[in-house]
Amino acid sequence: MMNIPESFLNNQTFDSRAIGFNRQLIPNMILGGKYEGSTVGYKVYPDGKVWVTLYGPTATEVKAGYPANPGETEDHYVELTKQEDGMWTGTIQYDEPGLKQLIFFVDGVRVVNPLAPIGYGWGYGINYIEVPDPEQDYILIKDVPHGTVSQEYFYSTVTGEMECCYVYTPPKYRDDLDTKYPVLYLQHGGGENEACWIHLGKTNFSMDNLIAEGKAVPFIIVMNNAMMQVNTDGNPHLDTSKYNEMVIKDCIPFIESHYRVIADKKHRAIAGLSMGSLLSGEMIMSHYDVFGSAGLFTGYTYPVAPGYTGRDQTEQLKVLDDAETFNREVNPFFGAIGDHEVSLPLFEQERVTCREKGINYIQKIYPGYHEWRVWRAAFHDYAQLVFKND
Repeated sequence: MMNIPESFLNNQTFDSRAIGFNRQLIPNMILGGKYEGSTVGYKVYPDGKVWVTLYGPTATEVKAGYPANPGETEDHYVELTKQEDGMWTGTIQYDEPGLKQLIFFVDGVRVVNPLAPIGYGWGYGINYIEVPDPEQDYILIKDVPHGTVSQEYFYSTVTGEMECCYVYTPPKYRDDLDTKYPVLYLQHGGGENEACWIHLGKTNFSMDNLIAEGKAVPFIIVMNNAMMQVNTDGNPHLDTSKYNEMVIKDCIPFIESHYRVIADKKHRAIAGLSMGSLLSGEMIMSHYDVFGSAGLFTGYTYPVAPGYTGRDQTEQLKVLDDAETFNREVNPFFGAIGDHEVSLPLFEQERVTCREKGINYIQKIYPGYHEWRVWRAAFHDYAQLVFKND
């Protein structure tokens, strides 16, 4: 059973999301201004229980919950109870903290509930819930100087389309016009987009706190959409294999011509989670002339999954045979994973391989599965290491 402090339950970081910054309330117009119940669409309790509600006056059955974690045999769904006003309510028990799936079924059909938090993941709009982790106070919104998150647009010669990236600049960027900054290019995971490291990862708040505490070098963060839609025959096709090419040919030149950055490899890093980890691993091992550091959150080999045979990485892994050069050119080289991650054995083998080859590989293992609880912690630790070798 969890014991989540009120200071976490009421912090605005868990209300901030893509569709709004403030706490999400039930609009009065749902019942013509006559709704007399709680005005909050959901509530997280200190023990990890989550009260939820869905408006469905004509529904006959409503369930809510989340699927089983790897290794579990049963899903975690509960039947909601219909109230006289057409609201369905119930309580779900979460056993671990972090950002969690929150799935609703109405008469057997999965729906997105507009009264619960809405985000983006698995390739579509999703409901989710934040069960605050008291060990991760670094993602909270605190009364410290805050950086700026901008949305930029640029044309890509690789995709033949306009692309969008989110850019975080440190708190003093707008005031100290003589200072130039290092840049981290940060990739999301499969089925996500360029907004996820902000709205799900809380990366900007984590950076604000690290900078205020003097634990991290202030740097710019650039977040692109790695779910590449390449226009090859007049129609867009998903092709993540061209992502690294797009970053080098299009995004980096755009950022370095529009932002005050230190434009050399020593002050340019690459990092990512899951699919973004794979892309970052491929990038650093094929382009360490462009990037001087890498953060690979879920290892540098794609996570093992049922039916997945993996990519042939024979060629790119050959760069690790020259440990002296790799260690000199890539510093720090950081890897992280959750202790319940399905690919943990592969990650452990990578550690052994790097040790045998003499590669300086910093490894962190955190509590959790394939989830944001792990990736938030990984970013927080990596951000304290990168760009400190001047």
